[in-house]
Amino acid sequence: MNSSSSSTCANESTCWDRLGDSDICSMVNLPVTTPENLYLMGMDLFEEALRRWEEALTFRSKQVEDEVNCAAIKTGAGDAIAEQGMEDVISAEFIHRLKSLLQRAYHLQEEFEGVLCMSDHSSTNSQDMLAREELDDGCLRDSVSIASTDSFVSAAELSEHRELRSVYALGHHPFYEEALQMAEEGKISCRVLRTEVLECLGDVDFLAKLHCVRQACQLILCERTTRMFLADTGKKILSSIIVKAHKSPKRFEEVFEEMLSFLEHTEHWENTEVELATRGVKHLNFYDIVLDFILMDSFEDLENPPISIQNVINNRWLNSSFKETAVASSCWSVLKQKKQHMKVSDGFIAHFYTVCEQISPVLAWGFLGPKNSLHDFCSFFKVLHFLKDIFDLDKVRYSSVESLAEDMLHLLHRRSELLLAYLGADSLRHLNSCSSAQVQLLPKALLEAPVQ
Repeated sequence: MNSSSSSTCANESTCWDRLGDSDICSMVNLPVTTPENLYLMGMDLFEEALRRWEEALTFRSKQVEDEVNCAAIKTGAGDAIAEQGMEDVISAEFIHRLKSLLQRAYHLQEEFEGVLCMSDHSSTNSQDMLAREELDDGCLRDSVSIASTDSFVSAAELSEHRELRSVYALGHHPFYEEALQMAEEGKISCRVLRTEVLECLGDVDFLAKLHCVRQACQLILCERTTRMFLADTGKKILSSIIVKAHKSPKRFEEVFEEMLSFLEHTEHWENTEVELATRGVKHLNFYDIVLDFILMDSFEDLENPPISIQNVINNRWLNSSFKETAVASSCWSVLKQKKQHMKVSDGFIAHFYTVCEQISPVLAWGFLGPKNSLHDFCSFFKVLHFLKDIFDLDKVRYSSVESLAEDMLHLLHRRSELLLAYLGADSLRHLNSCSSAQVQLLPKALLEAPVQ
């Protein structure tokens, strides 16, 4: 989710009624003494506005869905129909403008959030922090053997250690602090470090948060209803992308259901674990399999297409139809090569590649092709904003696994609502006309593997 819940407005009805500086200060508990504080007040108000725009989009989308559901029983005379048609035109224009506004606002938010990242670390002045910092450094030096290269702690790592302890108020994030200790001791592993892309302070910070997120994912997906919600929502969103590309999602939905059905059979789980382990996925949970291995890897591939595809896309003498065909052919060629190297011909990876054959060409063309509604939606679809939020101690609570799971689930629902709202009436009509069985996203036994 791009915006966090703002604490700016205690009384929402009077929030925008010409607030003075003193009023704003009293609401955000900040004295007007520095440009940084003024910046923070502005960001708080900006995030409140962003939240209201998101609510407007999701509210209107629910209205559209209700209208679609009731369309079959609507009757009326010519004047009434004409009036309704005019309202639809105005509403469609409003939604288009609102989507455009949100896109620009999200880009601005990304730029703004980095303004104080380097200057605001020195504002912490707690003597307890300084005492704890000295104690921690002493403990590190006592526990590290200077003669051992295996246990050597570099100056850079000590610097990161101090920075993490000073930036995050000690005692406010006990769940994170416990994981931080484990990360410093080298007890947490991962397939790919996402430190920079998720804007963490360092590798230790990323690993500590990753450990917390893994445990929260386990807790969230213990509920079958949540697994069903994620699987159903994921299929709806991907189907809508295919619909926006003016193609039928029928085949995609069939193979998607086949993949999930495959995972429901316990006899496949052991081979699935082995298949994923050979690709570096040794932690079987929602983050490592779905968010990291499937989504983030896919988006990285789309952002770095082969040179041959880049040359085709950038060739202004070729028409769009030819370019789209070339992109699709390239995707299928890559997937064919990958299938030839599979050790299990009918395992999870085989089912996953079959799903990719249906959705990858559409996603690739959406990201690489011309600026249009498909391109906008594909850009909006990226889960990076959600991932940044769940790795941000200011956006979610790292006080306990329960509080983190609650905040992550809230963000999942809000992000899903926004994506479904972004689909538009045409996609909603298609999705509401499709009746499909709901299945769980990942087998419970796979989700209950030990977290490290």
